[in-house]
Amino acid sequence: MHFLSFVAPAYAIGFLTMCFWWRWWLLVPAGIAAAVLATIEYANVAAADGPGVALGIVLVVFVMIGAASGFVASGIVLIGRTTRWQALRAIYVLPAVFILGFGSYFAITWTQQKTREAYYATPSAACLDNLHPARVADVDIAIPVAPGIFLYGDGGNDDHYILWSNPEARAFCREADGGAVTLKSVIFMLDGSPERREMETKLPFCSRPHPDYPWAEMACHLISTEVIPDKPVKMTVSVRASGIDPWTREREAMLKSQPIVASDGLRTYRSKNDIYLQRPDGYFAQCRDYRNKSQPWLYCTAKEQLSDRLTISYNFRTTPELFRTQSATVAANARAIFNSLKR
Repeated sequence: MHFLSFVAPAYAIGFLTMCFWWRWWLLVPAGIAAAVLATIEYANVAAADGPGVALGIVLVVFVMIGAASGFVASGIVLIGRTTRWQALRAIYVLPAVFILGFGSYFAITWTQQKTREAYYATPSAACLDNLHPARVADVDIAIPVAPGIFLYGDGGNDDHYILWSNPEARAFCREADGGAVTLKSVIFMLDGSPERREMETKLPFCSRPHPDYPWAEMACHLISTEVIPDKPVKMTVSVRASGIDPWTREREAMLKSQPIVASDGLRTYRSKNDIYLQRPDGYFAQCRDYRNKSQPWLYCTAKEQLSDRLTISYNFRTTPELFRTQSATVAANARAIFNSLKR
């Protein structure tokens, strides 16, 4: 009630300024002038600074709604006078339009709120609990609606599904209900910001254990920056692109430079802040040394060929001392993450 008593006078002022212009040659110029003045005033109030800005905007908005309603009321009265319809007499039109115009703001606001709630509504239990068929290259997989999973369809960059987003999770479930979804990339984002992770962990997936998924614990819990996990913090399996792979080209170029060879056979190639590490067996990773206390490790990326049509790339944390032994474990766990989806 306090809000209504605050905005009703502003609405009434706007309505009364425009509801008695019962000549077309007066109403049209008055309407144009009112629209120009309202636009200028709204811009001035919106550009202002201070605690009263929000209230000022609300007042201006209701004055504008009132003026628009008054303009409509005058127009209807003029139509009634031209057609001589008794139902469009001013005595009926002005109260009706006054009430409807004032209620339009609340009706639109309520509709927008309900539309937003429907858009962000939680997916159905079947969508959240079931496994959904998909196919990447020639591999059939079954995908749960779980945090950290990001899917790219084969329809371009706009064709994607962020499964911790309710609208996109519902869209993916609808697509999967019609048959296996064709994908070009499956991405696991297991290392994210606390804000994103808190939102993701509200999914029912994180409310129960998943021993069949080696990535479930990392997907549902934020990894401390001090921890160096034995699993990748991001993993991507994608259909191989045609043409020369930039990763292969970069690797070949780096291998032509002079490395530093450790006693255990580990080769280190340096290029500004990037470090390229190669095990004696040929395993190769590009790493970045952030050199700060919050990130005291190397952040490495490795890429391998899973099959003639699929590649796997993954990011992981390590140190020069751990790289030789840990990278093999990370690589095996990266493949295990993808294998856990296979049907």
